[in-house]
Amino acid sequence: MDLLAKLGIHWTQIIAQVINFVVIAGVLTYFVYRPLLNVIDARRERIQKAMDDAKRVEEQQKTMKDEQRRALDNIDQQAGAILEEAKKRGEEVRQDMITKAQKEVEEIHVRAKKQIEEERAAIFGEVEKSLTSMILQMTQKILEREFTPDDQKRLVIALEKELPKNLR
Repeated sequence: MDLLAKLGIHWTQIIAQVINFVVIAGVLTYFVYRPLLNVIDARRERIQKAMDDAKRVEEQQKTMKDEQRRALDNIDQQAGAILEEAKKRGEEVRQDMITKAQKEVEEIHVRAKKQIEEERAAIFGEVEKSLTSMILQMTQKILEREFTPDDQKRLVIALEKELPKNLR
């Protein structure tokens, strides 16, 4: 004990410092560490939710592309049926009047192509509008959670300009 006193080490001070350390560690744990863990957990949940939303948007986009592909296949089948009927009509008329039938086949063919192109353009337009609207809505929801209002406006404006170009 005298040796420690000669070195300037006092037990009372050591005990007081240990008590002070324990009190400060307890206060820091209660007022800093736990709230910090809560903030980290909340951030982790927001990030997970944003990732889930992004997956959902991606799945919806994939579904819309599949629907678009099916619609195009259906249009192609209808176009094939229209062209097949035009050929049958042309063959029947050709047997009756060869010259008149050639003109009618050409007119039917031109009308069928024009109708197919108009229907295809209309469907593409509708699909593009709905897909763009859905993507913009989902993007706005995600942006509202993660960005400031100025960032949101800037990104939404950029998406509105770029998205229709990228869908074509």
